[in-house]
Amino acid sequence: MANTHKLDEAFQRFEMALRHIEDAIVLKVDGQKRVASLENETEVLRRDRVRLAHELDLVRNKASELVNTSKNAAGKIDAAMSRIRAVLHSNSGGE
Repeated sequence: MANTHKLDEAFQRFEMALRHIEDAIVLKVDGQKRVASLENETEVLRRDRVRLAHELDLVRNKASELVNTSKNAAGKIDAAMSRIRAVLHSNSGGE
């Protein structure tokens, strides 16, 4: 009977060791899946960042063009107003 008891204990230890090995394998596989998932997500975020940086550059260029157009228009309006004032001043007898 004592030998049977020792044999049962040995089998229990063996089964526990197998469970530990199986758990370690599952953790490693899950860890690799998580790493692969993180790498994929990182790549997606990198692509988004590149796309957004490009879009930001386009918006900045457009904003710069609008500022230049606005300055150009303001200059033309000022010149037209000056000519109108000059014409009004000359028509009023120079007063």
